[in-house]
Amino acid sequence: MTNLEDRSYSIHQNTYSKVEKAEGLSLYRNWFESNTTDIWRHLRMLSVLNPFLKHHPHSSWLTVGDGNFGTSAIYINKNGGNALASDIDIRLLEVAKQENMLPNFAYANAEKLPFDNNAYQYTYCKMAYHHFPRPAIAVYEMLRVSAQAAIFTEPSDYVPTPALRRILQKTKNGIKHLMGKPIPHHDTGNYEISGNYVFTISVREFEKIAQGLGLPCIAYKKFHDVYIEGVEHETWVEDAPLFKKIKKEIAYINRLTLFKLSDKKSIQMIIFKSVPADTLKADLKADGYTIITFPPNPYL
Repeated sequence: MTNLEDRSYSIHQNTYSKVEKAEGLSLYRNWFESNTTDIWRHLRMLSVLNPFLKHHPHSSWLTVGDGNFGTSAIYINKNGGNALASDIDIRLLEVAKQENMLPNFAYANAEKLPFDNNAYQYTYCKMAYHHFPRPAIAVYEMLRVSAQAAIFTEPSDYVPTPALRRILQKTKNGIKHLMGKPIPHHDTGNYEISGNYVFTISVREFEKIAQGLGLPCIAYKKFHDVYIEGVEHETWVEDAPLFKKIKKEIAYINRLTLFKLSDKKSIQMIIFKSVPADTLKADLKADGYTIITFPPNPYL
C-alpha cells in the first residue's frame, strides 16, 4: 500500500467528522417519508433495487460505502430486505442505530471486506465507488461476498463518447489549439481532496471484469441526475422551482443523447454471479436495462 492510499483511507475515515449530527438527523430520520425533491432524486437511483426486492423478498444485503446514516440499507429494510450498512467511517451509522433507524452496521473498508465468501445474497454500492482509492479491488471484494449479484449506482464514464460529439469536440480542440489555449484531457486533474482519483464506471470495464471471472452476464441502464443546492428542503411537487429546473436539465440531456450529442452521466450497473431468473430479467428489460450475456470460456 502506498502513502497516497494510506492518506486517502485516513481522510475517508473522517468523511462525516464535520457533519452536524442534529441537522443530519432532522433530514434523515424520516428521510423516505419527507417528500422532498432530494428524495425524488435518490429514489430514482435506488429503483435499481426494486426488481430484486420484489423477486427475492427477505434477501440478505450488504451496503458498501453507506456511511451517511445508512440510507441505502434503510431503503432495503423498508422494502422487505435484510440489509447491513457498512462504511469506513461509522460515526453516523452509530447515530442511526441509536435512533433505531438501523438494526445494525459494520465498520468495513470496501477494499478489504471482513465477511466470508457468499455471506450475502446481494451487495450494493451507491455513489461511493468513485471515492475509493483502489475501486477495482472493491468490485472483486463485493463479488466475493455476494452469492447472486453486486449492484452499483455511480457516475458514468465519459468515454467512448458518441461519434458526432467526438467530431464536435475535435473541432473545438482544433480552434483552441489555433488560439494557443491548453487542451487538457477531460479527466486531467480529476482528483478529490482526499487524494483519490475519481474513477467513473464504464460498461466495457465491467464486461471485462465479469468475463475474466467467468460470470454469466451484466445489466446496465444509464440515466442523468442533477443536484442543486437546496433540494433537501424543497417539497417535491410538479411546480416546485428546483424540481422543475432539474427535470428541465434531465430532459435537455436526454434530447442530446437521442441525437448522439451527449451521454447520460450516471449508470446503474449489475454484475450477476449466476444467471438471473427470466422473471427478473423481464422486469429489468421493462425498466430499460440492457442485459449482456457472455459465452462460457471454452478452455475451462
